[in-house]
Amino acid sequence: MKRFICIAAVCFALIVVGASSAQSQPQDIEGYTFIRGSSGSIVCLGRWVPSTDAGKPGVCEGQMVDVTQLTAVSAKLSADRLDQLLLVLTSIDQKMADNNSQIERLIEATVNTQESIDHQAEQVDELLRDAISTRFDALARRVLANDTFRKELEKLKAEILMELKKHYSGQ
Repeated sequence: MKRFICIAAVCFALIVVGASSAQSQPQDIEGYTFIRGSSGSIVCLGRWVPSTDAGKPGVCEGQMVDVTQLTAVSAKLSADRLDQLLLVLTSIDQKMADNNSQIERLIEATVNTQESIDHQAEQVDELLRDAISTRFDALARRVLANDTFRKELEKLKAEILMELKKHYSGQ
């Protein structure tokens, strides 16, 4: 019976050693090496160098951190980065609001300038029509007494006024 207990104890020891070495086998995930131990998982933040001996786990050339600590640090860094991103987005939003305000002022100034140009064109058209009509009407009565000459002058006056209308009405 002692023999049986000894064999059972040796088998149990082998199972425990096999299970603990299986637990301590490192896993590489996303560039991090995770090592499972009896107290939980630990992460190697440096380079993991596997052991040349079969019974030894290996060495971390860098800092070893508990998974919960790494999670807390990562969450803090993520929150800080999100705050920085929020500040950048707020700055962009403010600049876009300023640009929109400037564009609205430019559009308003353009509309006002166009209205002013149109008004001036109307005034010039009116002044030219009045000047042409006054000049033609002021011709000497003897010149206008000749029917042929008068008809040609009226025709010329109508053509000039038509050209003015074409140039200033298109605006």
